[in-house]
Amino acid sequence: MPLLVLYVTLMLTVVLQEEVAPLAGGAAAHHGHASLLLVIAACTAGSWAGDLALFAIGRRGGRLARRARLGRPLRFIARHPLVAPLVMRFSIGARFTLAIACGAAGLPVGKFVLWDGVSAALWSTVYSLLGWGAGELAERLFADLRHHEIAAIAGVTVMWLVVFVLLHLHGGEPEADAAGVRG
Repeated sequence: MPLLVLYVTLMLTVVLQEEVAPLAGGAAAHHGHASLLLVIAACTAGSWAGDLALFAIGRRGGRLARRARLGRPLRFIARHPLVAPLVMRFSIGARFTLAIACGAAGLPVGKFVLWDGVSAALWSTVYSLLGWGAGELAERLFADLRHHEIAAIAGVTVMWLVVFVLLHLHGGEPEADAAGVRG
């Protein structure tokens, strides 16, 4: 049961936490607390489902979404309709916007579902493997890490929460364009 909770948690948190979930899951798999393949599958499913929900929001509120601040993403999608869903997962800072814009732009549902699924699988694999490697590196740097795992996880969680709260108190991150470039 505890492993099921881990995978469900990864699947749900990847929607909002993005890279943190597969990185943490990969590190957990490296330390023998999870299966790397199931971490990748859970993160793929969660990120894919989140993107599909945002795509549906864009489809339903297309006219409103087109009037919102989606000019750059819509132009990018118009120029690269098949590439947009594939690169969306890797566009740090523009994922939510691009998913909504893909729906508002009227991309065919089947193509979006396919290419976004491929993108989610690639993204989850890359970041889960990075987490696995980070677990290996951390273990080498901190030989007795196994005795301090709970404290390390709590410390990282507290640091993340502090950064999250500070960012939201100050209005969030700078806007990113469709290519993920912050300006």
